[in-house]
Amino acid sequence: MDYSQIPLKSMQIPEAIGWWPLAFGWWILIIITLFLASLLVFYIRKRLNDPRRFALIELKQLEQAYLQQGDSLALVVACNHLLKRLALTLYPRSMVAKLSGDVWISFLTKSSKKGKLATLSNSLKPLKIGPYQEGSLSREESVQLIAACKSWIKQVEGEANV
Repeated sequence: MDYSQIPLKSMQIPEAIGWWPLAFGWWILIIITLFLASLLVFYIRKRLNDPRRFALIELKQLEQAYLQQGDSLALVVACNHLLKRLALTLYPRSMVAKLSGDVWISFLTKSSKKGKLATLSNSLKPLKIGPYQEGSLSREESVQLIAACKSWIKQVEGEANV
């Protein structure tokens, strides 16, 4: 039998599959990707705007100024102002603004995570008596104060946890 004699139509090629409309799985993937991207942006913005981050930068500047000038009284006053400003940012003004002396040190100790700062409360004593003290702090006391301030800034919790 001669196949050229059979009346066949030419071969028809199907149309190429289009990319639109997208399949259901692609829509789910797009939604999940947008959701994760928005979470990432929210997390990064929150992290970059954290007042503790700015406080640590300022504390490093205070430490550098102290190492250059050696003025421990200025260090104590500046550390106290820094911790007070950060506390006013994280807690209600009515709770923090009036604190001073032993109550202020107690607040700093209690507001750290699980009271981990309790071991450093002696290092924070210069915040209570330092500005009114005639003599200056020793270099070791100043370094301990800076370390205690850094620990408190890193460990401080927000208003909801107090």
